[in-house]
Amino acid sequence: MIALLAATRTELAKILPAFATAKKEGIHHYVGSLSGRAAAIYLTRPGVASREQLRRFLRLYPFELVLSTGACANLTNTHTHLDRVAIGEACAPDKPDIVLQSKGKRAVSVARLVLTDAAKADLHYTTGADILDMETYTIAAVLQENEFAHIRLRCVRVVDDLPGEEDYLAREKALRETQLARPSGKLTIVEIWRFGVWDYLRITRRRHTVAAAIAAMIEKEIV
Repeated sequence: MIALLAATRTELAKILPAFATAKKEGIHHYVGSLSGRAAAIYLTRPGVASREQLRRFLRLYPFELVLSTGACANLTNTHTHLDRVAIGEACAPDKPDIVLQSKGKRAVSVARLVLTDAAKADLHYTTGADILDMETYTIAAVLQENEFAHIRLRCVRVVDDLPGEEDYLAREKALRETQLARPSGKLTIVEIWRFGVWDYLRITRRRHTVAAAIAAMIEKEIV
């Protein structure tokens, strides 16, 4: 069985509708299939909200593969928007590196969103990482524990934000925070107008594009 991990519903927007919601041992997740193989999806929330919740999810089924995925930021000019990136090494500030596979990029995971080019440049300089996310290191650390070490881990990401997009990222963050404050996650026409119709449409379209790229990448990874 396959475990699919991502931080948000938005990242898996093209996949989740085909899965059924489930609750087992108090853990909310989704069950279905990927490329004909049984699979379960767990949304970790940005930064992995709870390691213990993740552990409890991993105990639910006899998983053979954990596929950790989602969007990431490019810390250099190496990648372009929607590039697929396989992660070979995970790092985090003041923590030991974790090698995932012999080939792949180096990723740094941080606890909070990094929006400015200056902060991203500093992370690249201090860690040597190519890409930035918020979950890979924590997930890799949990999968290294004796209880889960027998499960194969694969970490792949789709590049979303790039250097030079500070204004866009600030607007995207503002929209996300506004949506999180609504039980349905949806804005009214008046709220969209106040936020800015063009910005709303631009951000929403880009989210859909990234989600489609993530779904296509997952399909290739599972085959």
